[in-house]
Amino acid sequence: MAMKRHCAADLRPPRVMIQTLGCAKNAVDSDTLAGLLKQGGFECVARESQADVVVVNTCGFIDDAKVESIQVMLEAVRWKQAKHGRRVYAMGCLTQRDGPEIRAELPELDGIFGIGEWSSMLSALGANPLSVMESPNVTMYSGKAGPGSAYLRISDGCSHACAFCAIPQMRGLYRSEPIEKLVQEANLLARTGVKEILIIAQESTSYGVDIYRKRMLVELCNQLSEIDGIEWIRILYAHPPSAPPKFMTELARVPKLAPYLDFPIEHASDRMLKLMNRKTTAAKMKESIDAFRDGRDNVCVRTTVLVGFPGETDQDFEELYRFMEEVQFERAGVFTYSPQVGTAGADLPGRVEEGVALDRLDRLMKLQKQICLSRHKTLIDATIPVLIERNVRDASWGRSAWDAPDIDALVRVRGTLSPGIMHLVKVTGAAAYQLDAVPVHSDNLQRSDSCGSFALPVLSH
Repeated sequence: MAMKRHCAADLRPPRVMIQTLGCAKNAVDSDTLAGLLKQGGFECVARESQADVVVVNTCGFIDDAKVESIQVMLEAVRWKQAKHGRRVYAMGCLTQRDGPEIRAELPELDGIFGIGEWSSMLSALGANPLSVMESPNVTMYSGKAGPGSAYLRISDGCSHACAFCAIPQMRGLYRSEPIEKLVQEANLLARTGVKEILIIAQESTSYGVDIYRKRMLVELCNQLSEIDGIEWIRILYAHPPSAPPKFMTELARVPKLAPYLDFPIEHASDRMLKLMNRKTTAAKMKESIDAFRDGRDNVCVRTTVLVGFPGETDQDFEELYRFMEEVQFERAGVFTYSPQVGTAGADLPGRVEEGVALDRLDRLMKLQKQICLSRHKTLIDATIPVLIERNVRDASWGRSAWDAPDIDALVRVRGTLSPGIMHLVKVTGAAAYQLDAVPVHSDNLQRSDSCGSFALPVLSH
């Protein structure tokens, strides 16, 4: 009997832990792999102590991300060596680009895979790729973002050639997913209780140009708006050169679009934009932002900027500073440039000293903190919907319509409210990166279909 139990244990599928690094697109890849493994009879676990196999989903976008990925892989190798029979695999953006180098430096890894090499990964883990991949229950385009929220990846790759970015090298050229498949997946998500769809891509605004010969993001969002249960559609990674004013006006009119747009300008000096190969100007970006804001009340426009790119002068930076001061982005992230092998920026002269770049980052972040605080103060006494994500002691934490997961502000609500459900709250306090609020007691609050008419915040000015 003991021998039989031992054999049965040896024959069970391994328990797999997936460690995800990087952006939301990597999170979708990890969830896709987890879904395929579960369909193949595997168990996905949350802790190394429970696992037989660790899969590290790497990121290679900037130097810090590469360093983190390597550190996590080294930690996973040490975990493997602590007990016989454990295995470690690596996948993702960094392995897609630097696979041979990683294999040479870390021969202890049991396998290295690029992006989307699902069949090879399943085979390495002992599953039958054909039977798993043909299952109709596997979702390929979405990933969990939190209670009540899910990412929907509408495309992969990028056909632009921004001088600071290696994404085309890692993920290939732009490839849209068919609209009918995305709508079908969103319907499945809604039936599981998802209230918020976060649209992601390397850049969302070119969706459809490769397979439909025209931009189809507005049409996709209009179809998603018809799905019962979905309350917010949030757009991430809109590419400014692909978002002219007319397009932005149409996008702002989508019925269930959250009053939010992630619009990474990267810079606002026309000379720097040209060096970055961004194919737009500060004036054109301002027109697009104005068109979106004019098309919808009380919107949040989020941006990302890059300082310290080769050739950036004090004058270039001052143009960027004045642009951000004028536009008053509700949300912003600032990063310093790090050269990426194989990109045009890596070969440009005029490298900016690290100390100068960090000073510029600090100035912009101080400006942005003031802007965020000012905008948040306008919300005091306003009633807004909040998607609750977790409870901590006697408080609930969630996000407003102005906030995407992990990158934006949070709302702390007094009392314990149900996660994964939208609740109306009254704002009582404001800080730069947090709102405080109390629940608005209503019979509608706990109903899953109660927030459709409250999709936009009511602001007091």
